[in-house]
Amino acid sequence: MTQTYPAEIELSAISPLLSDRDLADILGTTVPWVRGHAHEIPGFERLGSYYRFRHSALEQWLGSLDHLFDAEQTAALLKVPASWVYANADRLPGVLRLGRYIRFRPAVIRQFLNEWGVAH
Repeated sequence: MTQTYPAEIELSAISPLLSDRDLADILGTTVPWVRGHAHEIPGFERLGSYYRFRHSALEQWLGSLDHLFDAEQTAALLKVPASWVYANADRLPGVLRLGRYIRFRPAVIRQFLNEWGVAH
């Protein structure tokens, strides 16, 4: 006996949601940090005990959903010590302060390096 099912929902028409673990990976933080700051993060949706974040709101906030660079990764690209990045973070483009975490938007750092003619 063959069962028929309703037509599948076109998932691309729905704004996908990211889990707290997905977002922690993108931000380079921990899941407890994401959960503790969820109400400050654009696109937050609570589905019972699940924490979800709207893809479109996050992409607008971050510029993309690429994994953010930490200070050490940014230092390697800029060829400076990580201590210099920490000391000058607010003067660098693409900085994002997430509590005690300092992260950098990859697209902005890449653009900055391209403008200076630095190969990365």
